[in-house]
Amino acid sequence: MADQFEQAASAAKNPKRVANLVQAELLGRLKAKGLEIEQSPISMKGVAMSADLVEAGAISGKILKDLYDLAFARHEDFPAIYEKEKPQQITDTAAIEKLIDEVIAANPKQLEQYRAGKKSVAGFFVGQIMKASKGHANPALVNELLSKKLEG
Repeated sequence: MADQFEQAASAAKNPKRVANLVQAELLGRLKAKGLEIEQSPISMKGVAMSADLVEAGAISGKILKDLYDLAFARHEDFPAIYEKEKPQQITDTAAIEKLIDEVIAANPKQLEQYRAGKKSVAGFFVGQIMKASKGHANPALVNELLSKKLEG
């Protein structure tokens, strides 16, 4: 396992992300299912690929978790699941702004709280926007556009 991990870490753009994914996502799922690392449907190569996709902003952490769940459910490696599902993160500014407008319009009380100085309410809005996009909106873009709308 150590050799496989070293290969994956050195092949990926961000070795630390690979380590975090192995630790949090892969080993956690294996433990929950009572499986050994050798029985993992996701190879170290698959972990490296998934890390690079998150690093590049092609998929979000939420999409990654969903794909790992599918890989375990279907007993298929990450690259195969990714190819079949072709998940796309929403990076279209207009589409995200539309979601933001809808969420703000549906939550006037929270908007009032935010404008009254309770800045932590922004997290509520982000959560609602991510929920509305089923986790597919680019989180960094959501935060950037939301703060402009809330301050405007």
